[in-house]
Amino acid sequence: MVDGEGLPDEGTEGQGPDGEASWLGRGVALFTPVFAVAAGWLAGVVAQLVPGAHLDEAQVTTFMVAATTAALGAGWKWLQGWQQHERFVAEGKATPVKSSRERATRARKTSRT
Repeated sequence: MVDGEGLPDEGTEGQGPDGEASWLGRGVALFTPVFAVAAGWLAGVVAQLVPGAHLDEAQVTTFMVAATTAALGAGWKWLQGWQQHERFVAEGKATPVKSSRERATRARKTSRT
């Protein structure tokens, strides 16, 4: 959002009272690749340790790629939903997710009264 002078309005990028202040989306975006690699590694370990499963290297690699793809797909789908939520918050159709710090501050204020 830009005002008449070409400067960004206050309240954009989650800065205003009606904006999204949660770091949840950033955390998911940051850690999705880490979890995808971990899922692939864990799938490889499981494929080699399961008794009775005699897999060659190509089959283990395929299993690892499938697990990694599933983890990336889940993170991507979650981020799509999060972006839709942020759009709804910006349009006023949804309430923002409050950070744990904001909830704790609000709880302290209500307990004092």
